[in-house]
Amino acid sequence: MADTYSYSRAHRAFEIASITLFFALLGHLGWRLWTATSTAGGFAALGLAALLGYLAADFVSGVVHWAGDTVGDQSTPIFGKNFITHFRNHHTDPKGITWHDFVETNGNNCIVTLPVLAIADYATPSGEGIGLFFCAFAAFLGLFVFGTNQFHKWAHADRPPAAARWLQRWGLILSPRHHQIHHDAPHDKYYCITVGWMNPVLHKLRFFRALERIIAVFRPELLYLDERKAFAAAGERPRRAG
Repeated sequence: MADTYSYSRAHRAFEIASITLFFALLGHLGWRLWTATSTAGGFAALGLAALLGYLAADFVSGVVHWAGDTVGDQSTPIFGKNFITHFRNHHTDPKGITWHDFVETNGNNCIVTLPVLAIADYATPSGEGIGLFFCAFAAFLGLFVFGTNQFHKWAHADRPPAAARWLQRWGLILSPRHHQIHHDAPHDKYYCITVGWMNPVLHKLRFFRALERIIAVFRPELLYLDERKAFAAAGERPRRAG
């Protein structure tokens, strides 16, 4: 494993513990949701929670990805070295993610989703209702946030598993063709990397450009647009999305 960003043994051990606890919590929460559901309407609500959880995870992945690409720089306290650097290095070395094993790929996402799963597991009611729906939504959100980095890795892999290729072909997880739109310079669109369903919507709404305008009003020094400016100065035209 290439140690390109101070991936310490202590952090790896923390990731392994987090992955173990993540699956323990998810399994217990899933069992509680299943046993609390008894009607056709209840199971339909679980299906809706799964769909909304997938869309929410895709949206969250886009916001986080945009922030890593656009806000602050490598010298930003706490986030610079541990967060921003990885996103921007990924533009110059998109295959680097494929060298990460299961733990390194998925550990950090488990860490950030553990509080959500713990709260949902604690709050899950014993019967159907709005409370159960929101706990199910939290469970599916956690599951799909966990899957985001794995789906992203498969989108860059030369030979992903056969099941992953099938899911990519049917547009059920992030596909290489869809994700390539983001990797075309200047890397300023299609940030969502769970499945990408939210990308055309957010692109048409110019959602991320709106966030940038808001930051430009209050904290313009936080915006990192160097690549975009260099691209424009060179007179190049970005690929049209959608």
